[in-house]
Amino acid sequence: MVCFSFAEGPLAWAIIVWRCSLVFNSADKIVSVLIHLLPGLVFFTIRWWNPETFAAMHPEGTSQRASWPYVEDKTYLLTWLFLVPLGAYTLWQVLYFLIVNVLRRQRLLKDPEVMTSYRELSKKAQKANNLWWRLSSLLGDQNRMFMYITLQAIFTVATMSLTVPIFLSYELHVLFQILKVSAAVWNGGSFLLEVMPKQVVLKEKKKAEMQPAQTPHDQSSVKTENKIETNNFTEMG
Repeated sequence: MVCFSFAEGPLAWAIIVWRCSLVFNSADKIVSVLIHLLPGLVFFTIRWWNPETFAAMHPEGTSQRASWPYVEDKTYLLTWLFLVPLGAYTLWQVLYFLIVNVLRRQRLLKDPEVMTSYRELSKKAQKANNLWWRLSSLLGDQNRMFMYITLQAIFTVATMSLTVPIFLSYELHVLFQILKVSAAVWNGGSFLLEVMPKQVVLKEKKKAEMQPAQTPHDQSSVKTENKIETNNFTEMG
């Protein structure tokens, strides 16, 4: 159940929040979508279509879907779908912060090419100039790291809390799977129709700017060379 919370919590909602795109000509984007999408699909199958529990969920003589025995205990669900995963996630975040921002801080400052989760996400947010980039600047550029941690904490608590109703409702869980796939497809279509054409235009513009413009002297030299070649060709004829 802890893994269910992670798979259908922060990992799944990242498809929507961070706009993971299903773009088939980009291996990186396909891998990113699969990483965020497949764990939830696996746990959806285990939760509702596992052969070992399928018979127990459909008792003979009843047409309604029955619940697992421990689902009736809401305290149990709250503990293992929210509190325990949240505690594990908090511990991981604290250790990650200590390693990246304390123990390895000097090395990261010397090498800006090394990617951390904060650098990667902030780079994407800055490039898109989206809501998350603007929110992280509420306390100034010097406090972006603090705002990033705060926003990440809010995101984690909110998404993990939603795993409880998702776990309890088959219909809600199905709708969530459709939402995730639809978001990935929509983001992929938006990328192909809106982002890629702009990237091509910018690439061509930069390419044109890098090519030195011909000066009048260069143009006259080219004309002279062409004239000489023409005369030589005429004499040979």
